[in-house]
Amino acid sequence: MRQKVTTMIIEDDPKASYALESIIHQHPDFEVVVVSETYQEALMHYNLYKPQLVFVDITLPDGSGIDVIKELRAQGAGCYFIMTTAELEATTIEQVVQLGVSDYLVKPLRMSRVRQALDDYKLYRQKLASHETMDQSVIDNILGKNTSLPMRRTPKGIDANTLDTLKEILRKEQLTDFSGDDISDRMNVSRITIRRYLEYLESEGVIKMVLNYKTGGRPSRLYKLINIDLLS
Repeated sequence: MRQKVTTMIIEDDPKASYALESIIHQHPDFEVVVVSETYQEALMHYNLYKPQLVFVDITLPDGSGIDVIKELRAQGAGCYFIMTTAELEATTIEQVVQLGVSDYLVKPLRMSRVRQALDDYKLYRQKLASHETMDQSVIDNILGKNTSLPMRRTPKGIDANTLDTLKEILRKEQLTDFSGDDISDRMNVSRITIRRYLEYLESEGVIKMVLNYKTGGRPSRLYKLINIDLLS
């Protein structure tokens, strides 16, 4: 038989705690083991039941749900907290996030949102349990970071496709002592644009710029391919 996640509710409103308990009990992987209505009860009940997950309201008759979290953290509690409250002040939300609250549910609670919080907790625990060590991509996935957008591999102003075309020309023809005009003509791209790409390749150590003084006037820029391996 699958072991359920032991869950605790800290809520001073009997109607609210009953509604939340009913929603949690409908989830096959969670069970409510205790309901506390005060700050003092919460501390006592936690030490008795050691629940894995705690739903906690901010406003309690003899204290604050935030203080409950602080005290249990100070005692070394390893549970996860989900805040349930009507409090919408940004400073309060920032405070509970700093305390490591895993979710923040705004009252009146919606059944679908509570179930989502339970499913998110379950998925998070499953992902942690399936890895002994983690690389950056695994950590990002567990923390829900958006990594769907591809990382930019060229600096601003350098188009990857244009750069690949330029590299292909240099790789195939292995040009020596070529000018920006040579490349501009081959690619049908403006001289100013090509200079930007050549300066980028120079900064990457692919080519080297030298000044040609054999022009009978103002020296011109010439480029030499110095590391063909960097073109791949």
